[in-house]
Amino acid sequence: MSEAQPKKSNIKLTIFIVAIIVIIALIASWLIIYFFYQNNNSDKKYTASFVTTGVVKKMNYDGLSEISASNVKNYYPINEDIVDDCSMYISTHTDVFTEVACFRLRSKNDSEEMLDIIDRYIADKTSTYQNVNEKAVAVLNASRTDVLYPYVFVAITTDSTATINAFESIVST
Repeated sequence: MSEAQPKKSNIKLTIFIVAIIVIIALIASWLIIYFFYQNNNSDKKYTASFVTTGVVKKMNYDGLSEISASNVKNYYPINEDIVDDCSMYISTHTDVFTEVACFRLRSKNDSEEMLDIIDRYIADKTSTYQNVNEKAVAVLNASRTDVLYPYVFVAITTDSTATINAFESIVST
C-alpha cells in the first residue's frame, strides 16, 4: 500500500504543474496579442492619397480630380524636409471651388510651418478672387484646416466642417 500513495501525489503534482503551465501560456498569449495590437495602432500611417480618396468617397464629391504628389507643390510651396507625403483633389468644374488636400508631416514640430503655408495659399487665392467671384471667396472663407499628427488636412468646401469630420473619422479608425 505504501507504493500506491506516491503515485497519487505524482498525479496531483503533474496536474498542478500542467495547470500552471496552461495559465502562464494563456497570460503570455494575451500579453503578446495586446502589445502587438498597441504597436499596430501607434504605427499606423496611411498615405495622404488614402486619406483624401477616403474623404472624397465619404463626402460623395463628384467632379474632383486628384493632383499627383509632385504637382501639389505647384499649389502649396512645401519643402520635402517637412512633408513626406501629400495628396490633393481639385474640382474639374470652373464654377465649383472645392479642394481637399492632405499632408503627412515628418515631425510634429513642422505643423506650424505647414499651417502658415496653407494660410498663405488660402490668402493668395482669396485675394485673387476678391473682386471677381463672390462665390469663390465665400468657399475660401468657409475653409478649414485640421491637424491630427502626422496629418494636416485642408478642406476648401462649402461643407468644410463635415469634410473635416470625415477626415477625422478616417485617420482615427
